[in-house]
Amino acid sequence: MKAFETNEQFIYSLIIDDLDDTISPAHKVLLENWRAASEQNEKTYQEFVQVEQNISQLYNDQPYTAQSSWAALDQKIDQIEDKWLQKEKDSHTKIWYSIAASVLLVLSLGYYFINRTSYTVVSNEQNAAIKNITLPDGTQVQLNGGASVKYATRSFSTNRKLQLLNGEVFVKVVHQDKYPFLVDLGDIHALDLGTSFNIIKHNRDITLTVAEGEVALQQHLASRSIRLTAGNTGRYFSATGKLVAEKNTDLNYKSWIDKDFVFTETPLSEVVKQLNSVYKTSITINGGQLETRKLTAHLHYQTPDSALKVITATLQCKVTQKEGNYILAEK
Repeated sequence: MKAFETNEQFIYSLIIDDLDDTISPAHKVLLENWRAASEQNEKTYQEFVQVEQNISQLYNDQPYTAQSSWAALDQKIDQIEDKWLQKEKDSHTKIWYSIAASVLLVLSLGYYFINRTSYTVVSNEQNAAIKNITLPDGTQVQLNGGASVKYATRSFSTNRKLQLLNGEVFVKVVHQDKYPFLVDLGDIHALDLGTSFNIIKHNRDITLTVAEGEVALQQHLASRSIRLTAGNTGRYFSATGKLVAEKNTDLNYKSWIDKDFVFTETPLSEVVKQLNSVYKTSITINGGQLETRKLTAHLHYQTPDSALKVITATLQCKVTQKEGNYILAEK
């Protein structure tokens, strides 16, 4: 029994918590550092992942009674142990893997057979209006078109983690000192220090702009972090692994929420691009010279019609509508 108190048992418990999405932010960092420490550690982690995937496949392939489920699980355990014995001669490692795999299988069985609705995934259609959701702790999240988020419903009160799968969201966090709010962005995490912020995730690249308060961006595998205060932006470049902080120069980063635009000597082509993205409409420019003309204006309108009236008056051009599309042209 003394062997059960070694670090291996602790690591295996972290892996199980990670796969069940109940791991704490601090333990998540420990686990990521352990995985990065050696190829063998990562290999062990992936073996656990494979076990969980096998359970998922078992459930999806056919319905099971309790008796047949346990029989199938026993068979899977035997297969995994045989495979492990061929790869590892160390009996101590084999014993530990068998124990951990058995525990993981039991937890996975409970997850897939009893508690399959413990996760909530919220998605917004690509060209849809903003979707507003309230998390179990009262935190407000606004999803732009094409955005998707995921969180563990039942454990959220003590494990306040929101996973941004893709797209753009604005988060206004209800701060709690005891249970920090964390946004899982894949390669990096955003840890709330009492704030509201905008995040864009495109593939694995991240842009985070702080509106109020402070955010810590943590690159856990590289053990790097930056702290961002209001008016600053953090960027993560997945191709290079570079994490940088800079002054926010995009005055319109929240325009998709509040329809508030500030343009200063901005080419009309760029203005139209932003308006199309925010209003989910089609505005085109008829004439190459008009595209390069520059606009200086403050637009704060809920519809594109009002914004276009200001643009046409300022630049002395005209707007027409055809089949629901707006066309800007010289007079």
